[in-house]
Amino acid sequence: MPITFEIYKDGERVTSFTPISAVAMGPESVPIPGDIKFVDGLLVLTRTDEHAAGVSLMWDLGPMGEYHLETTRLPPREKPYNLNVELARCRLMKIVQKQEDWNLFDFPRAEKYTTRFREAQAMFADALGLLDTPGEAAKVADHALEIALDLSEELSKFHADLLINRRRSANAFAKHIFGCRVDSTVQNQKYKDTLVENFDYAVLPMSWKQLQPEEDTFITEPTDEWVELLTKKRVPIVAGPLINLNDDAVPDWMFIWEHDYDTLRELAYEYVQKVVQRYRKGVSVWNVVSGLHTNSNFTLSFEQIIELTRLLVSQVKAILPNARTLVTVTQPYGEYHAKGATSVPPMLYAEMVAQAGVNFEAFGLELETGVPTPGGYTRDLFQVSSMLDRFSTIGRPVFLTSVSAPDRATPDPADKSEGHLDPSQAGRWHRPWDPQLQADWLEAVYRMALSKPYVESIAWGNLSDDNPTIPGGGVLDDLLKPKPAFKKLQELREQFQRKKT
Repeated sequence: MPITFEIYKDGERVTSFTPISAVAMGPESVPIPGDIKFVDGLLVLTRTDEHAAGVSLMWDLGPMGEYHLETTRLPPREKPYNLNVELARCRLMKIVQKQEDWNLFDFPRAEKYTTRFREAQAMFADALGLLDTPGEAAKVADHALEIALDLSEELSKFHADLLINRRRSANAFAKHIFGCRVDSTVQNQKYKDTLVENFDYAVLPMSWKQLQPEEDTFITEPTDEWVELLTKKRVPIVAGPLINLNDDAVPDWMFIWEHDYDTLRELAYEYVQKVVQRYRKGVSVWNVVSGLHTNSNFTLSFEQIIELTRLLVSQVKAILPNARTLVTVTQPYGEYHAKGATSVPPMLYAEMVAQAGVNFEAFGLELETGVPTPGGYTRDLFQVSSMLDRFSTIGRPVFLTSVSAPDRATPDPADKSEGHLDPSQAGRWHRPWDPQLQADWLEAVYRMALSKPYVESIAWGNLSDDNPTIPGGGVLDDLLKPKPAFKKLQELREQFQRKKT
């Protein structure tokens, strides 16, 4: 039996609805396989088993924004659920869980949040009492959800401020906090000078596709120049990811081996060996593998994914025993797992790598928002904070190796997608994206991340709007002039500089 939902807007039943980025949700908010369609006036979730499940999809809250929100898990039944009510139920439930996790129950300065939560809770109770008139129930639930979403963001900021003050008091921040990922194909001198003068470190991608476009051909000159410059200027380098098996990072000549794990392993091993040998003197941290858990192009088993991770990290350690190494998690919300039968949920991969004897120092984590790609749909601050919290129990530091958001709500013909990514299709954080909103989001997410004791450093994903990974994703425009996000980043860098003892 499928799980079905009625949908209401302003109290009126919706007869036409296009579910955007809709996925089935299992325990612990992990996406699971399931087919979601809007059929005959109902949102229908069809699965191959009879277990309880929820849905997560883009949901428009008007002036509050448009976010990827989820319901609680619900058992199949003949009568449709009220989607508006179930979205509100889930957010209120998660607020209760986080108040407990964050020890905010009975916290003196959190009383005003408790009062607002009770208001939302009472409103939700009213919605439950109106389920026999579902349009009215949906209107009340919509209001409860608006209050709950706003409250959860405020709670997240409040909790972040508490923890940041504790970290600052203990002088517990790392020396190099604020980095930026650069595009090694850009050789503009002003671009280089801006990076060197305004960031603590550089993330220098070493894409297999870029460095070895043909099986017997290495093109290293652009990367050589960057490594030489950064080494000369004493700017630490986080190099990589070395191996990322996504379309845009794997050389075209590799795809003939997509079903041959042994050959893939040998070729990846050989590539890592050559790159690490070449740049061994200039690199501070090696980002060895990225996104293997999504398993989108190669037919790897779970055991092979873990083995390849272990093998390549060990290869770096064999060459440089004291090297710091990262294993990077991409698409941390895991939507890809709802469609990839051989993929591994992000946190399961992280936990297994940490437990399987892989000798690495920290996790890398990529957080891209505001674009209609898997993992890129807009989440609110509470969701970002909750996602980061999942790493708290694994016992390894976290480097945010690429954080990014657009500065516009329209496509950008100059980005890597050549204008195919439209931020307006990926939701909005309170309002449509613009340069000031990009800066506000940067500040909020950086403070959120830096409040987590296990987050060591943060790198913005694009220095400039010269071929950025997302529309207007740079902190400099295409003429290398600072945007509001650049100025905000420099203010944060000034605030969080480690005290000299």
